[in-house]
Amino acid sequence: MTAVQICNGLGAGNIGDELMARAFWDALPVEVSLLVEVFPNAERQREPLPSRLQYRHLDWNGQPPIAAPDAPGLLIGDTPVTETLGLDWPLRFLAPRLEAFHRVGQPVHALGVGVEPLRSDEARALFRRHFLPIRSWTVRTPACRQTLLELGVAEHRLALGADWAWLYRPGRALEAWGSATWTELGIEPGQPLLVVNVVNEIWRDAVGTKAAVASALDELATKDGLQVAFFCQEMREGDFYDLAAARETMRLMSAPAVVVPNLYYSPDELLGLLTHATVTLGGRYHFVAASVLAGTVPVVLARSAKMQGLIEDLGLVAAGQIGSTSTASITDAVRGAIRDRGNACRRLAVARDELAARARRNLSLWSRSEREGDTGSAIGARAGTR
Repeated sequence: MTAVQICNGLGAGNIGDELMARAFWDALPVEVSLLVEVFPNAERQREPLPSRLQYRHLDWNGQPPIAAPDAPGLLIGDTPVTETLGLDWPLRFLAPRLEAFHRVGQPVHALGVGVEPLRSDEARALFRRHFLPIRSWTVRTPACRQTLLELGVAEHRLALGADWAWLYRPGRALEAWGSATWTELGIEPGQPLLVVNVVNEIWRDAVGTKAAVASALDELATKDGLQVAFFCQEMREGDFYDLAAARETMRLMSAPAVVVPNLYYSPDELLGLLTHATVTLGGRYHFVAASVLAGTVPVVLARSAKMQGLIEDLGLVAAGQIGSTSTASITDAVRGAIRDRGNACRRLAVARDELAARARRNLSLWSRSEREGDTGSAIGARAGTR
């Protein structure tokens, strides 16, 4: 049995993509031969890609294109249905890749994905043409499921799963490595530590948010004795990415802070660092998820519909939205997380286990489709794919 993992960000530079992919590969039945599409930064990862898989290396424009695939396509994790960052990514990027499978009658299955509401007519048209023929969808949250129903996906093609990250289990225990890395950066392990992930992307001009974050970090460092460190989940450089956001925020601070070197860390290394955090503050989905996996408590700055779903799944309360928060909101949330840390860790551990149980269903509709005969399956017939 063979399949193609369609490029949806893997190898671009975001550690969250690696967290999802490696959890999926661990769950993948051994009889599946998988061809994985990756972006150029895959070669910069600090943990080699599994040798048992095959890889197609793409350039930043997605070349070479998929011509005539002879196996089903898989969309794994991430949020392939969204226009939060515009139409070019991911909708327009994925459209021709999906069309290549539809054109030759090969099914596509979306496994453990996120879905956000599409507001513009063009985004909805792209979805109808290229995404609606997808054979089955297993999604992160009930809200994702409802959005797909509203976009015209038939109910029998939908199942509720969860993000793949909740199935991730470290291959290496790197707590000692994390301690040594923090020490090299001037952070004292064992003392209160706040690890922060700030995001630019389309919110770079939200200067009020950066000012509020910087002011809150100053107060938490000087009055509460927290060490402050910035971590870049997305290691690409440029104004759009995390390193620029960290530097811009630090320039607004008066208290000392450090930035973890901007490397393409493995998921194990990320967890090895975060296990030393007393609390984290972040706006990226998988930075929050990794904080929970590492056994610490995240404080969330929400920035999109997918973040709201994560907040609800974890039973958290956001410290505000990117573009709409305050120093007091952030400091109150961080202090509350520290005061209630023991109880919060226990609640989050329960939520993590529940989400892992849901994530184990991510393969359900794909497996059912294979049992029923793949392209001739009952699911395919009911879906009316072309």
